[in-house]
This record gives sequence, structure tokens and C-alpha cells, in this order.
Amino acid sequence: MTRKRISLVALVLAAGAAGLGAFWPFPSRPAGLRLPGTVQSHEVRLGSKVGGRVAAVLVAEGGRVAGGQELVRLELPELEARRDEARAKLALARAELQKARNGALPLELREAEQAWKAAEARWRRLCAGPRPEDVARAEREKEAADAELAGARDHYRRVMASGRAATLADVEAARSRRDRAAALAEAAKASLRLVKAGSRAEERDEARAERDRLKAKLDLLRDGTRKEDVARAEADVQRAASALREVEAQLREACVRAPGPGRVEVVSVRAGDLAPANGPLVRLVPDGELWVRAFVPATELGKVRVGQAVEVTIDSHTGRPYPGTVYHVAGEGEFTPRNVQSADERRHQVFAIKVRVEAPAGVLKAGMAAEVFLPVNGGE
Repeated sequence: MTRKRISLVALVLAAGAAGLGAFWPFPSRPAGLRLPGTVQSHEVRLGSKVGGRVAAVLVAEGGRVAGGQELVRLELPELEARRDEARAKLALARAELQKARNGALPLELREAEQAWKAAEARWRRLCAGPRPEDVARAEREKEAADAELAGARDHYRRVMASGRAATLADVEAARSRRDRAAALAEAAKASLRLVKAGSRAEERDEARAERDRLKAKLDLLRDGTRKEDVARAEADVQRAASALREVEAQLREACVRAPGPGRVEVVSVRAGDLAPANGPLVRLVPDGELWVRAFVPATELGKVRVGQAVEVTIDSHTGRPYPGTVYHVAGEGEFTPRNVQSADERRHQVFAIKVRVEAPAGVLKAGMAAEVFLPVNGGE
């Protein structure tokens, strides 16, 4: 029987109770209202915010579960890989932050200082011009080349002056010796000029720029890491940690757990199924979420108040009343079997009430017929 039909039956019974008289004689009970009702429940639909393949279903329909008990487990290998990647990125970000806070190592400082000193020495050498020793060596090389050239020329003249006594080979050899000596003499002369001229202006400028660059690098290492760089490294750590927390939160969705003790109503999946994200996998009725809905005739509504103690009986436990408490009275009335406005039929108007019942777990089940007894002292 659907809830809609149950509610209709309850309304009809309530109307009948109103028509026959709200007061019923109970043996050994004080006068009161005897109202038909039904047991209703608030179900909790449990699922996962991420989709995945069902690895295991750990409960059965109708079974009791405790708070925090695992109900369904999903396989999420992609998220596990993302978690490992996020952990690696967090470790890298923390290492970069530690490096930024520590600054340069002593070895790095010494290396940068030696590089700067070498560049400084090169620039000074270029600015100082040629050494006297280099000039003297170049002059000696030029003198030697000039002397060799003079000897080669004399030999060539003697060969040419010998007339028919000189062969063609002798003439060619003398000419080659003279030409080679002339080339060497010219090269020695150019080398002497180059040594005396010293370095070019462009070379000195280049050396000075390199020296300044290495000096700036050394100063940066000595000053340590900038505050902005440290702040950026700290932000990178926070971002990596947030990404890891997000993945870990998604991985926790791999286990669907009971929010509290209760009874499993429906299990919608089996092992191997593909569970969609945000879809209900298990329907659970938590303990204490079963209550009785009854209807009070409008003519007797003044005898009912929130917090009033009542007794509830159900067919499966005949003769055994359970204590209950009215915790809600509807603010709007209903009519059975139809909405009427005539004064003589207003007795058919009823108001729904909700009763919380103190019954052992498993006694009440949604859809059960129940009867609520509201004692009225002195016929109030």
C-alpha cells in the first residue's frame, strides 16, 4: 500500500472517529482521544560524490549497521594516481621553499666569488696594455725575420749574377727563399704592431660587462633570497597542499559509510557495477527517525499540545503500548473525503500530528498501522 493510500485511509478513519465521537472508553484507562495513524520514516540516501566501479558491497538489505560502518567500497585508481602526483608536487614545493629560506650555500658563494675575480683580472689585463717582455719578444722576432730576408735577397742576387753557371733550379730555389723570408718579415712586423697597440676597446668593454655581471650575481647570493621569492614559494606550498587535500577528500568518497546506527532498507548496487557520481547507492533508516503520523479532528484540536505524552500501539505487538511524545501539530487542516466549507461538515476537518515513539529498534517499520491514545484529564 502506498503512502498516499495509507494517508487517505488514515484521514477516513480520523473522520469516522470524529463522527462517532472522539472519546473512546478504554478499560483501566482515563478518558482520552484514540486516533488511528501510520508509522512513517525519514530515509537517508547514501552515495558517493565521485563515480567509480563498485569493489564490494558490505551490507545486506534489512541488516543493522552501526555509525561509521562501511557499506559500499568503490575502486578509484585514477584518483589514487592523482594523489601520488599531488604528494610529489607538495614535496617539491616544500623543498623549493626550504631552499628559498636557506639562501645560497657556502660552496655556491665561493664559486661565484672566484668567477668574479677571474673576470676582474681579465679586464685589468686588457686595460693595462702589452707587457714589455711581449714587446721585446715581438721586436726580436721581427729583427730575426729581417735578417733572414736580407740573407735571402743576397743569395738570390748572387745566383742571378753567376750567369750561365746557375741552373734554373738554383734560380727558383733562391727566389722561393727570398719570397718566404719577405712574408715572414712582414708577419713579424704586423705582430709587433699588434703587441704595441694592445687590446681593442670592444674587448675591454666586453670584459668589463662580464666582470659587472658576475659581481652582481655574487651580491645577489650574498644578500640571500628576496622576501617576494620566499612568499611565492610559500604560496606554492599552500597550493600544492590544497590540491592534495582535494584529492584525498575525493578518495574518502570511495567508502560509503553509515552516518549513524540504523537499518538498511535498499542496496541499489552490486559488486562490479559502475556507480554514478552523486547517485544513491544505499537507503538507510536511521534509529530514531521512525515516527507516527495521526490525525486529530478539528473539534478536538484544543486537547492536543506539543510535548504531550501519549501511548502508541501497533498490531504486531497487541496489548503492549509504547510511550510517545507529540512533537509537531500541523498548522493547516485537511478535509476528508473532500474539501467542504459547510458548517455541519467542518467536523470532518482534521489536523495532522507527529508522535515520536520510544520503541526498541526493529519494532516499528514504515507503513505499519498504529493507534495513538491521548489521555485527557477530567474530560478536558
